[in-house]
Amino acid sequence: MKKKGKIVLCAVLAVLIVAGAVTWCFLPHPLSYPINSIEPVGSQVTVTEDGEDCVTVCKETEGDFKILMFTDLHLDGKNATSKLTVSHLVENIQREKPDLVLLGGDNVTSGLNRIRAKQLGKIFEKLGVYWAGVLGNHEGDNPWSITRTEMAEIFSSFDHCLMRRGAEEIDGDCNYALSIVNSGGQMLETFYFLDTFDEMSDATRAEYAVPADASEYDGAHANQVAWFTAKAAALNARYGAFKSVLLMHIPLPQVAAAAEAGNFAFGGKLENVCCTGFDSGLFDAAKAAGVEAVFCGHDHLNTFGVMYENVLLSYIEPSGYGSYTTASRLGYEEKDWLQGYTVLTVHANGGFTQQQVRNSELQTGEVA
Repeated sequence: MKKKGKIVLCAVLAVLIVAGAVTWCFLPHPLSYPINSIEPVGSQVTVTEDGEDCVTVCKETEGDFKILMFTDLHLDGKNATSKLTVSHLVENIQREKPDLVLLGGDNVTSGLNRIRAKQLGKIFEKLGVYWAGVLGNHEGDNPWSITRTEMAEIFSSFDHCLMRRGAEEIDGDCNYALSIVNSGGQMLETFYFLDTFDEMSDATRAEYAVPADASEYDGAHANQVAWFTAKAAALNARYGAFKSVLLMHIPLPQVAAAAEAGNFAFGGKLENVCCTGFDSGLFDAAKAAGVEAVFCGHDHLNTFGVMYENVLLSYIEPSGYGSYTTASRLGYEEKDWLQGYTVLTVHANGGFTQQQVRNSELQTGEVA
């Protein structure tokens, strides 16, 4: 082959390689998992009330109400980690047979993720398990991603999804309440879900006078706190005093303060707390409303719970094998990986017990 022909051939090959790389990066990447083969778990839960920003469910049989919480799945669909994450998600649900599954955000990430969002919904439909949760800071942050609102709409379109968009006049997506009652209509526990967005906008930074050296992460805004306060008051007026839990993606600033003071109830701290950069008054409002625990995700290397002014501030056990992990950041061997889930058992007489479970099955621990 002449020199000119070789140059042309090399140029064609280079173009094909670049075109292939671009195609790989920008075409949708579905989850590589046999969804249609999933064996159902079923449910003994029924939805008794359903509204724009609130849902009430009841278990058909008496006894404890089991909830599994997963966070930071980071289903980007581009490599084997997503398949491994989904495999553990499905297997853990099938083994535990929960009444409800909650997701702590950063569930379906990266670009061109509409198909993956629908696939996640189909997984829960095949399992036949009710689910709810919040969005994280990495949903919608990719320029090729669907918007957070679109993702919330996709999720809530599935019959078993209890996630609700919330009132449009309130900032964010998925500000809502999920109440659990027994067969007699007595309140057992209410879960409040609040959006914590992504990085702070300039307007938010100015509104809360956030210093330049403070965390760049956003958090619940004033009108969300007002919504939460009003919703809690309405539910308390209807049901009387009851216990409740708050769930969001990005930690409250009180988590960092409590961790610095060393008030650990359980678990470990392997990275700095990447909390919201301002205090919107949410913690004080939650404490006043009788919230007994606040759960978050976001920090993949933190698994601890801290007591702060008699409120448990707890991370959900990280669940995804994508993004950063103890393996990628700290070089941990597989037996020491943190990935797993958190079990909340809501008791028939009120209150809950908590258990952190790791997929390695080497470290579990229950916290009353």
